[in-house]
Amino acid sequence: MKYLALICCLSVTASASAVERLDQLTLEQATKLALQNHRALRVSQASLDMAVAQYQQAMAAFRPHVNLEAGFQRADQDRTFTFAGAIQTPAMDISSALGGVLGPVIAGLPPATQQQFGMAFAQGGATIPGQTIPMNVEVKMFDRDVTKAAVNLSYPIYTGGKKEAVTAMAQKGVELARQDSRKTELEVVRDVTKYYHGAQFAQQMAQLASDTLARFQVLDELTGQLYQNASLKVKKTDFLRSKTTTALVRSTVQEANYGSTLTRDALANAMGLPPNSQLSLAPALAAPGFDGQLESLISDAMTFNPDKQRLELAIEVMQHKIADAKSAYLPMVGLDASIYQVWNGYKSGLFNDANRTGWTIGVGLKWSLFDGGLTRANVNEALAGKAKLEAQRGLLDEGLALQIKDDVMRIQRSLTQVDDSAKAQGFAEENRKLNVRAYQEEMVETKDVIEAQLLESFATASLYRAHHDLRDALTDLDFQVGKAAQKARP
Repeated sequence: MKYLALICCLSVTASASAVERLDQLTLEQATKLALQNHRALRVSQASLDMAVAQYQQAMAAFRPHVNLEAGFQRADQDRTFTFAGAIQTPAMDISSALGGVLGPVIAGLPPATQQQFGMAFAQGGATIPGQTIPMNVEVKMFDRDVTKAAVNLSYPIYTGGKKEAVTAMAQKGVELARQDSRKTELEVVRDVTKYYHGAQFAQQMAQLASDTLARFQVLDELTGQLYQNASLKVKKTDFLRSKTTTALVRSTVQEANYGSTLTRDALANAMGLPPNSQLSLAPALAAPGFDGQLESLISDAMTFNPDKQRLELAIEVMQHKIADAKSAYLPMVGLDASIYQVWNGYKSGLFNDANRTGWTIGVGLKWSLFDGGLTRANVNEALAGKAKLEAQRGLLDEGLALQIKDDVMRIQRSLTQVDDSAKAQGFAEENRKLNVRAYQEEMVETKDVIEAQLLESFATASLYRAHHDLRDALTDLDFQVGKAAQKARP
């Protein structure tokens, strides 16, 4: 039992230590905590890191590549070369040679004889006919054991614009990932802001319900006293009406407390806190002002909205894709170089002293002369893709402008409602106080006091809702314009 009690105590202690408590939490603190803890931001950061790595891969593909190759090879036997066949010797005319040797002898002969020799040389001369000599020679090229090492270099000198297009697309991919990360930040800030204002609104409504219940309980006691004292103004129906209203308000208090707890839990989840975190919010501030101009806000949205920026980057990517497709029309030129060393026991043959160490360098060209229309189809596809994105840009611009206009109209409507609701709440409060004092003197009926109590609660709830709607519209506007994350960061 002692061990069991010890384990239970440790478990309770561990659970209590895991609970995170934040008192008087402000919106700025909630936003900073969310930007630190939210898992979606970690996912977007990982995506950005992947895009940067892909850009580095694209850049590396067009840089010089140097490779070291080394290997040892053993064959079953020495490698030889067999020369088998025949050698055909050419026919040789030796008339000039014989003429030089026999010239003095012929010169001493009679003229008639000299004439005969001259005619003989002129007609046939002296020729040795060609002969076929059979050959069957086996020559050793190198030993069976060969060790070789080489350093190779390759570098694309000219790619027809493919290098520039591919690297530019990879760079735009990094920018797209940054915009995705920025949009995730904006979404986190928007969600936390909405949940925070919702939690404040729910907290105000819960407090309003509690205050209303307290006032009705006082009214219930006063009605009971007047009824028990046989008041001429207070009847049993008034007493029952007061009891019924108080019970209904008590039920509303439970519903409001549940909503307040639920909204705080949603805020904690949006902040990336544990589910059992306990939050208490700072008091609500005064209603914020608004002096934004519609044209200026639309202009800012065209510059800062992440969806707009992502679409603009996508159009630029398609432009680079067109250049990449057109690069297939042009040749590609590359440089190759190599330095090598060969080790072999045979000093002659293929790996003689001149061939054991050496280097090579060369330039190659590759040009696709006909590909069945593939390049033209790729170019047409890229052109069509760009035209599609440009058409989408027009739709996005119109939709974004309409969304901002709607947010501005909501803000202006909420500002007017805040002013009107504040006036109505002041009138309702004064009316309730007057009715309560008059009721104590039995100058008004019970239903008038109940109506005044409820009217003040409704007016106060309307004021709280107008404040919440104003902040909600401002939050949506900041998200659409794309400046919420900048406001959240110090």
